[in-house]
Order: sequence, then structure tokens, then C-alpha cells
Amino acid sequence: MENVFAGYRRRHDYLICIDSDGCAMNTMEIKHRKSLAPCMVYEWDLGEYRDAIMRRWREISLYSMDRGINRFEALAKILVDVNENYKRVEDLESLLNWVRTTKELSTESLRREVERTGSPALKKALEWSELVNGSLKMISEKNKQPFEGMREALETAEQFADIVIVTAANRTEIVEEWEYYDLLKHVGLVLTQETGSKEYCIGKLLEYGYQKDHVMMVGDAPIDQRAAKTEGVFFYPIMVWKEKESWEEFRNNALKKFREGTFAGEYQAEVEKEFVQNLTR
Repeated sequence: MENVFAGYRRRHDYLICIDSDGCAMNTMEIKHRKSLAPCMVYEWDLGEYRDAIMRRWREISLYSMDRGINRFEALAKILVDVNENYKRVEDLESLLNWVRTTKELSTESLRREVERTGSPALKKALEWSELVNGSLKMISEKNKQPFEGMREALETAEQFADIVIVTAANRTEIVEEWEYYDLLKHVGLVLTQETGSKEYCIGKLLEYGYQKDHVMMVGDAPIDQRAAKTEGVFFYPIMVWKEKESWEEFRNNALKKFREGTFAGEYQAEVEKEFVQNLTR
């Protein structure tokens, strides 16, 4: 595997890790609605249950505390529901076991496991993931825009902090989306599902000498929050339905508190409380 960290160096004392889908880029809804969910319905021949399954997919992947989980984790959760309520899923346990135990939830890792085991469920999951990747390319970049205020926030942040993308999405699609809007120039490194978990990515970045109270994870999902807490760094939420306001608050207030050392305590607790309430209402 390519060492994506090769050549990276710390330029500032501060580090800001930013998720992409649903956080920096307004891509979450369209990717799930137009690609991930319908591709699953097609691959497992679930057309007669399409409406119910599409609703369930959105509930899990977009509007719950499971928001933002890796595509294969989402697939596993939905297929458990399908198996229990709609139609038997052949060899489901093989997929569930791989999702639980693999160190890399990516298409390439899955391909290696299919070659090793020949599992029917893993083979279908691989076909589904490749179908998703192909269908994502058919969504116009014009329909995958950065959230309002995000670019200006990056321009402010990069004046004193290194910026790294840390996402569970596919590397190719993330690079293409950020390049299309000329945003990669603000970023020092792109870490995706192929690199490892968000916890792993943040942990590797800490090895470059950043103090933990000088590191922040910006994300829209509980997995971003958990990754930040696991590695002992700050978390700032971009809230669904309130993305513009979240980025404005980040630029106008959060960055100043982060740099001045007053982010911890009351402010961190307040933004995290609002974040959880927003997803559980």
C-alpha cells in the first residue's frame, strides 16, 4: 500500500483535520440517495421493498447517531435489517465478520478477502462497492459543492494551522471533488478509507509533534466526535441542516478560541451538546 504520509511535514504548531462528505462538501444526501442506497437495492434484488429500504438507509446513514459511518458498516447494518424483515441474505455472517474484524474498510481490502475466501456475500458487497464507485462518477461535480462559508473558513484557518482531510470516503472521489473547486491548495494531506480509521489517521498525525490541545477534528458525524475523543483532541461539529451557520461560527469564534487556548471546557461542551441534540431530535 502506498505510504500517503511520505513527504508530509508539520508547518504549523496547530492542526485541523476536516471530514469531507456532509461536513466540508454538500455531498452526503445526493451520494446516498442517488448511489449507495439504490445500488444496494439493485445488487440484492430488493426492488419490491425499495421505498422502505431507501428510507431505512437514509435514517441510518444521514439522520441518526450512525451518520457518517463507513459504507461497508452502513451496508452491514441495512442487510441485517433486510435479513430480519424482508428477505434472507445469503452468507450474511461472512460480511458481518469482515466488517467487525478487518483493519481496513475499503474496496481493495474487501477484494483481497474475496480472493482469500470466495464468500458469496463478500463478493456481492464488492460488486456493490464497485457499482457505487462507478455511479458516483456520474453525479456532476456541480451537484457536489462545498458548503457556504467553508472556503472562507479554510482560508482563515490555514494562516496558523495545517489542514488535513480525514474521511471515511473513497480517495479518488474526494480528490476529484476538492480539485474541481480548487480547494486542495489549502490542504497538506488527504487521508481516506484506504489509509485507515479516523482514529488511526489522527494518531499518525500526532506523531509529527503536534500537542493534543493544538489539534482539532472538524466533522458532521458521531464517528468524528469519537475519533477526536479517542485521540484526546478537540472536536468541532458541522451540524446537518445548519452547515452554513456551523462554518460561520467556526470561522468567527471557534478558530479564535482554539488558537487562544479557550476552546476547552464550556465552549467545547456547548457545541457538542447542540450537535447531539441536532441528530437525536
